[in-house]
Amino acid sequence: MHILNYYFTPFAVILIAFAIFFSEPERGVTYASFGLLAAAFGLNYWMSSNVYQLMRFTRSIRGIIVWINLITSAALFYLLSPYWAPMWLLFLTAPAASAMFMKKWQVFLTALSAAAMMLGIYYLRSVIYGIGLSTQLLGMAATQAVFIVFFSMFTAAMTEMTVKVRDSLR
Repeated sequence: MHILNYYFTPFAVILIAFAIFFSEPERGVTYASFGLLAAAFGLNYWMSSNVYQLMRFTRSIRGIIVWINLITSAALFYLLSPYWAPMWLLFLTAPAASAMFMKKWQVFLTALSAAAMMLGIYYLRSVIYGIGLSTQLLGMAATQAVFIVFFSMFTAAMTEMTVKVRDSLR
C-alpha cells in the first residue's frame, strides 16, 4: 500500500491542484475537493501505518482502503469533471493499487466497478444538466472505461510476473 501513497497520492494531489488552479471552480467545489482529499489522505495514512499492527486483518484493511479510494475518486470526479476533463484518471488509482495484492478476478471486478462508477457519473451529469449523451461523448467515456479495465489488468499481470521472477530467483 505504500506504493499507492508514494505514486498515486501525489498524482491525485497534482491532478486536483491543476484542476482547481487552471479551471477555477466555485469556492464550495474547491473547499469540498480539498476536504475530501485531506480526509482520504489522512485515512490512507492512518490505515497504512496501522495495518501491520493488525496483521490478521491486513487483507481486509487493504481492500477497504481500495474501496475508500474508489469512492473518494468518484466524489472528486463528480465535483471536478465539469471543470477538468482529465479527472477520469483518478479512477485508475484504486484498481491499480488493488492489483498489488488482490487476485486477478478481484482486480477485474474493482476495475469494472470503477469504470461503471465513472460512466454512471457521466450519465448523471448529463441528466442533471439536461443534455443527452452524444455519440462522441459516449465513445470517449467508453474508451476511458475500457482503458481503466485494461490498465488494471496489465498492472495485475505485471505484479504477478514480478512475483514469479522473484520466487524463481530464490
